Amino acid sequence: MLLQPLPPFDFARTLRFILSPPALLNGRVFAPLVDHFQGGEYRRLAHIAGHVVLYGVSEGRSRKAKVLRVRILAGADGITVRREVRSLVARQFATDLDLGPFYRLVKRDRVLGKLAARFRGLRIPQAPSVYESVVSAILEQQVNLTFAHQVKKALVETYGEAIDFEGWRYRAFPQPQALAGRTTEELRTLQISGPKARYIIGFSRAVAGGGFNLDELRFLPEEAIRARLLEHKGVGPWTAEYVGLRALGNLDRLPASDVGLQKAVQFFYRLRKLPDAGRVEKIARRWAGWRSYATFYLWLTYWEPVEWKRILLEEIYSKKRIRSR
Repeated sequence: MLLQPLPPFDFARTLRFILSPPALLNGRVFAPLVDHFQGGEYRRLAHIAGHVVLYGVSEGRSRKAKVLRVRILAGADGITVRREVRSLVARQFATDLDLGPFYRLVKRDRVLGKLAARFRGLRIPQAPSVYESVVSAILEQQVNLTFAHQVKKALVETYGEAIDFEGWRYRAFPQPQALAGRTTEELRTLQISGPKARYIIGFSRAVAGGGFNLDELRFLPEEAIRARLLEHKGVGPWTAEYVGLRALGNLDRLPASDVGLQKAVQFFYRLRKLPDAGRVEKIARRWAGWRSYATFYLWLTYWEPVEWKRILLEEIYSKKRIRSR
């Protein structure tokens, strides 16, 4: 199966975000959990049309245009499965999204204009399921990256289904049904806090029992999506914004309370102190319509070398001083 993304498209940079967290000061390397790169392709085990399916995605060229080659590697196959996998990959890598309007919008922003040039073609990779993104966001609330990875690893290995392929074991993120029947005590053995365990179980029961149809969210206006997510305990404003940005393809989400975003805004816009959510929202007015991508490109700077950021900052503001003379 082939997909032809709208240009510009940067598969390698998009994968970099999916496959690895930003470098830690202690050089810690995290083992893959559900996203893998093996045999020259991105691989994921997911629940597709009621089956567990391992699929692979690699980049190629067709008639001088970039294409994504999609393969079913293991698990169920058939016309329905192939159609669903192709649709999932198109959504996951936002292949139908035209980034031209975003690049034109930020061209006059002294910071984002530079970041857009650096990350040109990079898409916000979408989580395969809204459920996974909500549970992951709950696990990541108010803990450091190392601990969040450790807890998520335990959850996936305990409750996620697995397939062995070419000597590697691939695991899928647990289904709502797998966690809906758990107890708080069971999840606490995985070092999940009591409140988070209750939130995850409650949310899983709502989804598994049909009380919350996640598929319907894709057809609602962005603000309605946010309101529906906030109805659930454990889902606060940051989580709702993050899920819209990372799982629903919303283009104008702004997690203004995110400390990582606030620090990036402070650094690149040379603010004297860390901006609060209100200050970030004020600065972000100029990005209206594309605040998800503005946020994401600022987040991506955490994956870049410190020296590169220092040089970029000098370049941005030295040019500004020259024009002001």
